[in-house]
Amino acid sequence: MGPMVIERSKTKTAIPLFGDRVSPHFGSSSRFLVLVRENETLLDEVVFDFKEAGPMQQARELLNLGVGEVICGGIERRFREWLGSKGVAVIENQKGRVAEVVEELLGRRE
Repeated sequence: MGPMVIERSKTKTAIPLFGDRVSPHFGSSSRFLVLVRENETLLDEVVFDFKEAGPMQQARELLNLGVGEVICGGIERRFREWLGSKGVAVIENQKGRVAEVVEELLGRRE
């Protein structure tokens, strides 16, 4: 028998932006940082601006991008539940500088 192959999975994480901070509420910012990572390795990061899109359209756009988790401040229950029903994990009540949240996500902060 050969060695067991462990398939690595890539995760796309979206964070709504308020300057260099996590936006206090999903839908109040049109700009999202989307991170592509494999476990604790950052592979790519891109900022998307959904311009005039409201929160529901933003949620749809994130789903179309293949986002698997959203990190945000507050979020209305209906958007959290809709994203959850599509398999997107929502991590809410997050605040602070985006760089610090990303470091924590990548396991670089204690």
